[in-house]
Amino acid sequence: MKRPRTIKAQTGFFDEVESTALVGKAPKFKGTSNPRELRLLALLLRRASVPREQVDSEVGCSNGPDLVARVRELGLGDEHLCCTRIRVVDRDGKVCRPGVYHLSAAGRRAVLRWLAKRRLKL
Repeated sequence: MKRPRTIKAQTGFFDEVESTALVGKAPKFKGTSNPRELRLLALLLRRASVPREQVDSEVGCSNGPDLVARVRELGLGDEHLCCTRIRVVDRDGKVCRPGVYHLSAAGRRAVLRWLAKRRLKL
């Protein structure tokens, strides 16, 4: 039996749209002291795009989408902490659409501004 071809997502392989052009308003990031949320922010600042599985493993949680939702509630919203669904074929030959998270340029600036005010390093 022939093994199905698997397509893997590569970081930064899709076009990232500057969302302030769509929204017209810069985000007001409120900040956090939660260690998991801080690890997620550090990961998103370090990498252009992060698959959900990598969020779970590097941040140390089992429900990455819930963690991302909590960080979005801190002022980034869906438009500045984006999830792009990509089409891949899994090892069983089934098409699936995993999520890949990334910060918009305005979202990145808001987080960096908050870090500078608090004099924190991630």
